[in-house]
Amino acid sequence: MLKATAAIEIARLTLVKSTAEFETGLATQAINDLRNVIETISGQSEQLEFAATLAMFSRESQFQTPTEVLPTLSRVRQLAARLGSPDALAGLHLAVARLEAYRGHCVDARRHLEIARTAAAGANRPLLGPAINLVDASLETIAGNLSRATNSAKECFQQSVLNGFGILQAGAVTNLGFLALCQLEISRAQDYLAHALEQTAELSFIRLAALDNLLQLALYEDDLDRCDVLMKQCSDMIARQSVPSRSWYDLAHQVTRCSVLAHVGDWEGVIELTNELDRIVDGRQFRSLRVALLCASARALANVGEFERARGRLTAAIHACPRGAVEPLIVLEAATGACLVQMGDGERGEAHFDRALSASRSLGNRFQEQLILRERAKCRMTPAKLSDASLDAASRDNSERSLVLSDVATILGAGSSIDLLAHRAISLVQGTRLESRLHYRSFFEQEFRPEISIDWRTTAEGRSQIELRGSDRLVILGFDSVESLEEVTLIKSLVDLLRAAVRQETGQNAIAGDLDLWPETSGGSNGEAIFGSPRMAEILRVSIRLAATDLPILITGETGTGKDVFARLVHANSGARRGPFVPFNCSSIARDLTESQLFGHRRGAFTGAVDAQPGVIRSASGGTLFLDEIGDMELSLQPKLLRFIESGEIQTIGDSRPTQVKVRLVAATNANLDELSRTGQFRRDLFFRLGAAQIALPPLRERKDEIPALTASFINRFSRETARPRLRVSDDLIAALLLYDWPGNIRQLANEMHRIVAMAEPGQTLTSADLSPIITDGWTVAPKGRNAGRQLSISLDQPLPHAIEELERAFVDRAMQASGGRVAEAAQLLGISRKGLFLKRRRWGHLDPQDEAGVETTH
Repeated sequence: MLKATAAIEIARLTLVKSTAEFETGLATQAINDLRNVIETISGQSEQLEFAATLAMFSRESQFQTPTEVLPTLSRVRQLAARLGSPDALAGLHLAVARLEAYRGHCVDARRHLEIARTAAAGANRPLLGPAINLVDASLETIAGNLSRATNSAKECFQQSVLNGFGILQAGAVTNLGFLALCQLEISRAQDYLAHALEQTAELSFIRLAALDNLLQLALYEDDLDRCDVLMKQCSDMIARQSVPSRSWYDLAHQVTRCSVLAHVGDWEGVIELTNELDRIVDGRQFRSLRVALLCASARALANVGEFERARGRLTAAIHACPRGAVEPLIVLEAATGACLVQMGDGERGEAHFDRALSASRSLGNRFQEQLILRERAKCRMTPAKLSDASLDAASRDNSERSLVLSDVATILGAGSSIDLLAHRAISLVQGTRLESRLHYRSFFEQEFRPEISIDWRTTAEGRSQIELRGSDRLVILGFDSVESLEEVTLIKSLVDLLRAAVRQETGQNAIAGDLDLWPETSGGSNGEAIFGSPRMAEILRVSIRLAATDLPILITGETGTGKDVFARLVHANSGARRGPFVPFNCSSIARDLTESQLFGHRRGAFTGAVDAQPGVIRSASGGTLFLDEIGDMELSLQPKLLRFIESGEIQTIGDSRPTQVKVRLVAATNANLDELSRTGQFRRDLFFRLGAAQIALPPLRERKDEIPALTASFINRFSRETARPRLRVSDDLIAALLLYDWPGNIRQLANEMHRIVAMAEPGQTLTSADLSPIITDGWTVAPKGRNAGRQLSISLDQPLPHAIEELERAFVDRAMQASGGRVAEAAQLLGISRKGLFLKRRRWGHLDPQDEAGVETTH
């Protein structure tokens, strides 16, 4: 026992050590340590094994292809389901959201992040809140919602400062630096990034990201000497990091390096670098990075006159564009414009530049806007490599049509980005009679909505108005004086297209490489039974071995755990499988009729016995008799049953001689027969005879890892029975099911799935909103909103250390006020030690001598 405890404590310390190693650039050592932890504590501590396996998944997934990471994902998924706690589910979905964000899958990342946010509301881990906000900031940046991204990064920063999460604080500051750069707030960006460098270890990945952002800033300012210094620092850091393969941060830095090479006209260098990296980013499915690298390669190839290869790179970039990510589409538009200008097709090139600029401006990304303007100006000054590529009228018409089709395709692929939907909708209206009457308005910091909605209405002033809501945004496209039927039809077609795009995203259409977190085929099955956990697989193995014997079997478990299913399974694997399976519920028959029903009676054996009755035991001859709820059997009948078990003889009521019957006996109960036998409510000798071979079925709350497979099985079955084809299951439905304790066990789960399938429409995606309120009570606890409780406004026009101190003072003052001046209680509210609170207050001069004496003598 002591040895096992010591091993768990060592594993716990090693887990902490691996986190520190990873954050300082020693990823290989961290991953090896995690493998050792998992091997050491496997089967000893599920909570610790889950934490280590989740950390392994988070680390390995940054260096592996989606296929390579599946075994670890499968194991962490199983452990999270088995634990069935808010902490575990929030951690799992957060890790998947982070990976999907790396890959540029905004739609899937957002879905997992919202599940993590909901689960975290019921969790007790302060780390989850800022971690979720940090991923949210990155996601919103990719999706082009810079305002929401900034708010999320600030929230992460504030929470991290309060709780002392240095790594998350550095990540938030780095994000804020990049977001300030997007707004061309150069001085603020430099301050943020300088602070990030002060906070991070020499080889940390966040430090590399901060340096890369500074490199982008130096390139924007055309400071090539500074660029050389920063590129050397990044290269030295990458060379010294211990990693299994190139990290996402390394690959992201190479995109910036391509920009530097392009700026100085080293096109061959760009081509060589992008060729080297394409296989890596494609295999790892970092789609946003791949689009950027393919576009850089296309520009370089066009500049050296290799136009066919440039077209090939742009085609590959179109295919690689991830759903819901706005930035890659803008990069692709600008690259297409640059290549077309180089090919001598200036008119089409300018059209694509205009689209890129319009999208950047609609997002408020001034940094990207300036880069596009500079590139267009440079292209205009550079002679085209192909001067005879002018278009005839037919080609020009085809070009205009292709732009329209491109707008439609972009809308259908942008169902998670309000700004891109609106931008492309405006492009479709251009050239129509409605163009001059279109008004565009955009609002920020609205009530948060995880999914986009499209509403179409007519205002009191007669304006036809399309409203796009989602995230914390509201975009309104208003059309004045819409009178003709043709104009109304055009607006309706536009609304239908926008709604189709949103439905396509919320339908979660799978694409190659998407992580299927709860696959429908998880777990093994045997007829109606699903065995998705090692515990149940072991029970199945024991049951099959017992089935091959002649021993009577007692199956115990709570109501609804599947005792009937296991009884049939025993029958199917026994020597009696060719005979009948006869169930008999001992509690469903009136007590004075139970003996007659079991053992049978002769005609006239008692009043009312008009016909002879063979009894269920005789009916089961050559097969299996299943006695359910045997704990409810009348005491007076138990000696007769015991005799039958021991001798195989029954005596029919009214017969003078016993009859030999060969029957395999399986009994089941949800009662504690041992306790009943001690209190005289069940014969002890019968209990010992039945209990020679026991199968104890755990309740569903103790084997939650089977819930995903059971859910899929029930939905497939009931969808066939109720003619509801093509039903899909959302991840948030599975998460809600895992957080519920299921007092009615599998029977309750089956009934709930039957109900929601019967209420569903064909092709519907089932979500947590379809579940009964009793099940979702613990799931639909709303996460604390951005405006919950007292708010604090901090001026951004001050040095960062001053802002941090102001934030800490406000939190401490609030905690002391809430606790009535009780230091220990205030420290607990803040999530810090009493001594830590004392030191902060002493630094600010908030202590009196009595306070000092009280703390100094406390250890």
